[in-house]
This record gives sequence, structure tokens and C-alpha cells, in this order.
Amino acid sequence: MFDKWVNQDISDVLARRNRVVVIADLYSLDLLTKMLPRDVTVFIVAGALDELACKYTVEKNHKSDKVVIFTATTRNGLTFIRDYSETCGYVEIGNLESWLVEKVFQELGLNMTLTAEELKVAAHNSIGKGKEYWEELCRKGSDRLFDIGTDILPFLNDPAGYCASHDESVIKVFFDKVNTWLGRETISQPPETLAKEVAAKILGSQLDGEPEKKYLDVYKKWGDSKKYEGSLQKYCREIPTQLQKPELWDAYAAHPFDSVDLQWFTDLIAHLPDSNYINSKMPLIRARFKSSHGRQWRKGLWGQLLQLLDFDRAKIRGISSLNEAITYYTTELYLADTAIRSIYEEFWGDETVVRPFQEYYNQLVSPFLHKWFQYFDDYRENQKGLLIDTVRSAQGRIAIIVGDGISYEISQGVTAKIGDTIKVDNQYRCCGIPSITENNMSLLYRDDGAVELVQSRREAYLAAQAAKRIEFVQLEEVNFQHAEADVLLCSCKDIDDIAEKMQHKALKFIGEIENMIADKVVFLLNNGFQEVVLTSDHGFVLTGILDESDKAEVQFQGNVSKAERYIRTTDRQSQSPELIEYRQHYKEFNYLYFARHIKPFKTPGEYGYAHGGLSPQELIIPFVTFSPKTSPLQELHVSVLNERELIGIVGEYFAIHLKAAEGNGDIFTQERKVQLLFIDQGKQFNKSDIVTIKAGELIKKEFSFDGHLAIEVIVVDASSRQTLTKVSAMQTIARDLGGL
Repeated sequence: MFDKWVNQDISDVLARRNRVVVIADLYSLDLLTKMLPRDVTVFIVAGALDELACKYTVEKNHKSDKVVIFTATTRNGLTFIRDYSETCGYVEIGNLESWLVEKVFQELGLNMTLTAEELKVAAHNSIGKGKEYWEELCRKGSDRLFDIGTDILPFLNDPAGYCASHDESVIKVFFDKVNTWLGRETISQPPETLAKEVAAKILGSQLDGEPEKKYLDVYKKWGDSKKYEGSLQKYCREIPTQLQKPELWDAYAAHPFDSVDLQWFTDLIAHLPDSNYINSKMPLIRARFKSSHGRQWRKGLWGQLLQLLDFDRAKIRGISSLNEAITYYTTELYLADTAIRSIYEEFWGDETVVRPFQEYYNQLVSPFLHKWFQYFDDYRENQKGLLIDTVRSAQGRIAIIVGDGISYEISQGVTAKIGDTIKVDNQYRCCGIPSITENNMSLLYRDDGAVELVQSRREAYLAAQAAKRIEFVQLEEVNFQHAEADVLLCSCKDIDDIAEKMQHKALKFIGEIENMIADKVVFLLNNGFQEVVLTSDHGFVLTGILDESDKAEVQFQGNVSKAERYIRTTDRQSQSPELIEYRQHYKEFNYLYFARHIKPFKTPGEYGYAHGGLSPQELIIPFVTFSPKTSPLQELHVSVLNERELIGIVGEYFAIHLKAAEGNGDIFTQERKVQLLFIDQGKQFNKSDIVTIKAGELIKKEFSFDGHLAIEVIVVDASSRQTLTKVSAMQTIARDLGGL
């Protein structure tokens, strides 16, 4: 508020004349000069020679400029600039403390009781603040000079820099107040040392159960601040947090320490078999996950851990059919698969973590698998010809993403990453047996049951049967060039390809693949496709860390081909209650055998990621349809007015004329933020800044071809990225005809 009062007094004079003399003590001059707006010229004079030089410069170079002249000389002591003070005007601050007391009484009708030193500090601290700051000072005295809860964060972030940016007298009082806030006498120490002790007090209090309110309030601001998160992380690393068992679970739920989280996690692992112990810690873990402030170590992992620990198996007992088992898996149990996959991804290689959770997960799903195989005789695949039927029944432009190894639970991860502006029809299908690529891709693309090993032949069969022109592309290569197709089929082989080569090590890439699929779904819908369908050939299971005893061994006779999840034989084998038999001809083989559990058969090679068996993780595949939601709100229409003029442009530069419709008079059609994307051969090479266009407005923007001869300019909504319109721009190279 001090800055506003000073500037107001100066502005009142400059409103009448363009010269003002400000008389203030030496202490105040530096502070006052920093508060002025940039559109005024400032001089500081000390003595007659300075005054003479100032007057000469002002009269020669600044006749029409607004000039503020600061001096510590009294008005009667001025010489060459005295006439400025008398004919133009002056502001006399003189003694800063007296001026402040008078100004507060004049502006607010309140009396100040601060000392002279405290008034100087108050002047500094009130800059940028409102009158409420002075009102609190008048009511509560010097205790309100600083708001430690706010002012402490920039100090902790850069102690030396904070001190350098404030007057020594301000820092002295600030240090006194900080020490009082800490509940101790003022100690003379370097700023960095004080900052470490303050941080230790604030953050250390988070380890003692319910922190003291004043420290908790500061911590919440600190934890929620992007600006100061770096200093929070730095101090967290420096504070010892190795707690003893009795103290371990006393920490505040929203504490900022990675090391405490890891100690909690480790302790939970050690007690996984003890349900009473786990249940006693669940309220704190739930509070930790839900806390809205502070730093969280692997927050998503806490959510997955809760998914496992909170999982309710009671409904499994009520499953009485295969359809009910499928419903249970697609609504509830798949979440446990996502959770265990996340834990494997985070800790693979650390057997002390993976083994306990693997055993916990197996105990969790075992009752369900018993039900699943109890009713498995009713299983029927409905994958055959799925792509043919989907293309035939499409009413508009459709894009289909065909994954290799995209399980149902991964599709739900994709769905979760799609914004709420997109409608999701979340269905599933039951894939063919055995759930392997050559078999199931053939089923997807064909409706005659033939196994086709060559992808191009599958595509040719699909196009012929669907009787529509289909454009085939790899999903990661989809760009604006494909936005004109009526039927676009996008293959996504990443998961199966990477996982079969890397096994469990591939888990760290699945999140990236989910993001890529989600981004492509949004891209396709924003570029004119009415539907985007996501499906896959098969899913997969993660077998975890296996001992030899964890693998199933069978003694089959005759010609046998053994895979990790199924076995083919030429001759029928003796029946076993542990196996499921299928009669299926393939090459020289006539029979298929599967285990009634999730254990793999003993085979050479690596274990980890697998498919081909009969578990729901392998057989239930996604069939998810994404489509744009119909918005009840009509937004401002934007078009390109000069489309015809953009063909045959001579030279490097061209203009785009954006025209907004008149709007409907409501808030949604008053303006729109758009962005222009510049495309060559389907790939974006440049983009414009965000352009805000108002209803009825015409905006002309000039751009460069940037070395491209023919480009496409796409106008998109800056928020939703939806394509609003597109035009072509083509450059004509003018020839030098040598004067002919």
C-alpha cells in the first residue's frame, strides 16, 4: 500500500504538470525510485551541481516527458530546481516514519503504534499489498509485520537471494520474527543455516502425527507450490527420516518424504499374510492416497496397492455360470490385474517385493479361477469375422485399432486416459483358442476359420469381404494424411512384440503404449472419424517369478509340441482332471491341452509374459468404441475466408484470413481460441501461436512456407484440438526470364 500512496501523490502532481520534485530522507530514496512506473524519467540529485546538470538535461532532452526528481535537500535549500517544486509541484515525504503515521491516519482513520524501525519495515512489506495490511498492523501491532506463513517460502527457496533483495533493517526484523515463530531467542547465524533449521522444524513436524497448525499451514502451501517444489525436495533429502517401528506409522498422512513411504511399503510387504495388521494400517494408507496437498511417492502405486489390499473376494462365491464369471472379471477382477502389473513394473528385479505380492495376488485370484474353469465348458468364441462385421456395419467414417496383445485390462487403462468429451461404449469379446497371434489375427480378419500367417493376405481378405476401400497403416504412423480415409485400420503390434522379446522388462513400456493409443484415439475423432474401435487378437498373463515347482509337468506320448500355455499332440492323451482337452486339427496335430490353472507348462526359454492358455486374462479381449459426445453448446464457427487465393502464391509468404461467425449472443459464441497447424505430407512441421478471435471478427495472419511448396493449413480449437477447417496453400516459383 505504501507504493500506491506514494505513486498517487506523485501522479496527482504529474496530472497537472510534467515535473514533480520528491523530497525524502536518504534511507527512503532507493526504495522510492523502485516503485515508480516505467513511463516516467527519474533523476536523483544531491547538491547544487547535480541540480544544475539535472535542469540542463531536463530542458534539453525531456521537455515533453514526465519527470520525477528525487532529493534529500529541503525545499528551502534547493537552488536550480526550486522553481520546479514551486511552479509544478512537490511531494514532501521528509521523515518516512512521520509521513506514514500521517498517511495511515489520513487514508484509514487509524493510529499507528509501531516504532520508527518497525515503520520502515512496514513500508517495505506493504508494497503490493492492500489496506488490510495496515489495518492489521494498527489492530495487532508488530506481530503482523510479517506473514511468516507466506513470507517464509521465498526465504527457504533462496535464503541468500531473499536477504540481498531486502534492506538490512528489514532482514534484521524478519530474522527476529522467524526465531520467535520457532519459539526461541534470536540467534545470529547465516541465512542458509536459519533456513535449514526452519525447514527441519516444518518438515520434521510431519513425522510426529498431527503437526502443529502453524507448521502444517506452511507445509500445505509449500507442498502445493510449483514455484517452490524444488526447495521442498531439496530439504526433504537432507532431513533424517529413518524411523523406528513404534514411530513409523505415527507420521502425518500427507508427509513429503519418499523414504517414509518406502518404509511404510516395506512394512506392509512384511505383514501381507497378517490381515489384521494390514487392516489396522488401511485408514492411514487411504488418507495418504487421497491427500490433496504435499508430495507423494509414486501416488499411482499407492492406488494400485489399495486396489489389491481392498479387493473384496466375497462375490466370487456367488458366481454360478461362465457369463457371471466374465461379468465379474470385466467389472472387478481386471483391476487386480492392473494393480499387480503396476507393482511388477515398479519393482521387477527386487524379489523381496515381487514374491510376496505375487503370492498375495495368486491367493486372491485362485477362487475365481476355480469358478472360471468349473463353467468353462460353456465358453464360446465370438471373435471370428469381427473386423468384417464392424466395417460392414459402420454408418460413417470409422477407424479401427487392432492390437496384438492388448488385454482387456490395458484397454481400460486407455479408456481412463480418454477425456470426458468422448463417449465410450465399453464392450468385450471372447477370442479363439489357443489365444495366439496367428490363430486369433486370422479369426479377426477372416470369417471362414482358416489360419492365415501373412498379414497382407489377411488384409486383402478383409477388404474383399467387407466390400469397402480400407486404408491400412501402423498406428504409430497415423497422421493428418490418413484423416481423409473412410475406413482406416491401424495395427498396433507393440505390446506383443516387445513383451515376447523382453518378458517382464517390457512392463515399463506399457504405460507409454496406453498413452500413444489414447492420443491417437483423440486425434482420429478430432479429424472427422465418427467412431474409433479398439480391439485385439488376445490378452496375456504375467507368471511372475517362478521356481521349478511352479511349473506344470506332463508326460505325453507320441508327437508333441509344447508351448508355455498349451500343448499340441497328434494322438489323444490319457485324460487328467488337471487338463482341458480340445479336438482341433492344425498341421500334423489333432489335439490341444490346457491347464486348469495359471501355472505355465515346463518348457525351455524365459517365463513372464505369456498367452495361449484359457485364463480370462488371455481370452477376454476389448471391443471398445469411442465416439464424440454431442455437445449441447454451440461454439463460435471459424472459417478461412481467402481459401481460393492460397493456390499459386508467388513468394515465400502467404496470409490466412480467419473469419468468425456473428455468434448467437451467448457466452459460448462470443469468442474462440484457435491455432493453425502447418502440414506437409501428413506431418506437422510448424504451428501458430494461440489466436483469440471474437464473434464477427476478421483476423489476417501472415506466415512463411518455410521451404515447403505445398502445405495444408489446419485450424484447430486450441483447447479440444478438434479440427474446425482446413485449406491448402501452394507456392509457385516465379522464373527469372532475363528481361524478356
